[in-house]
Amino acid sequence: MLPGMADDLRTIAASFDQRAARYAKSDWHRVYAEEFVALAPIESGQRVLDAGAGTGFATLAVARRVGPAGRVLAVDVSAGMLAELRAAATAAGLSHVDALQGDATRLEALATESFDAVLCSSALLYMSAPDALREWHRLLKPHGLVGFSTMCADSPLPGRMFRDCATSFGLTLDDPSAVLGSEERCCKAMHAAGFSHVSVSPGEIHFTASDLEGAWESNLRSAAHAPVRALTIEDQDVFRSRYEATLERALIDDERAVTRGDVLFAFGRK
Repeated sequence: MLPGMADDLRTIAASFDQRAARYAKSDWHRVYAEEFVALAPIESGQRVLDAGAGTGFATLAVARRVGPAGRVLAVDVSAGMLAELRAAATAAGLSHVDALQGDATRLEALATESFDAVLCSSALLYMSAPDALREWHRLLKPHGLVGFSTMCADSPLPGRMFRDCATSFGLTLDDPSAVLGSEERCCKAMHAAGFSHVSVSPGEIHFTASDLEGAWESNLRSAAHAPVRALTIEDQDVFRSRYEATLERALIDDERAVTRGDVLFAFGRK
């Protein structure tokens, strides 16, 4: 791993360590993950890897699907997120869940062709998609399932507004969902990694008032928005005031547009 990549992983891990407790209570993340898992053709008794598992919304849904005869391994770079996941699995009585802290794109300790399915719920934007998909292809048994969910490019609107506000501070922020943000891009990435029988379907998620209350913090802590954290505290305060005022006006003008996110669910076979 290159030094710069290691630095990026540490930044992402630290960001999610800070957000773990709040993330574990996020209704839209939970609904998003559960809808994704509901679409995945996984079966009882299978061994499944949840890559970028976070606090375990998808992990727990998968564990219920595969049952005690199956096994779920949750991998995440953030110790804080995995602590929440372990607690949730214990509380739910799901003893067939294991957790591993690490980079989900580099899992050399795991045997080739050892999983029936690899799923990634909304976490590929924090990874190199080509590296991740190639590694998951290695880990899958023949005809094994790979699946991921992702936001469409320029969605959700609160994130786009955050990046637009950044321009007044001389900052150009990349859209983290752009790489896989269309059906065509999802298919191209899957085929390049060696997957076939690829299908991509659209969906949508909806934010609550509580979700939007955390929009500033969520966007500020995003790995893709690191340049904002390099601003002075004074400039960050001005940025926050402008952003939250913009968000408030947008809610008045078109609440549905602000509270909706367009997503994609992609699946393929080895």
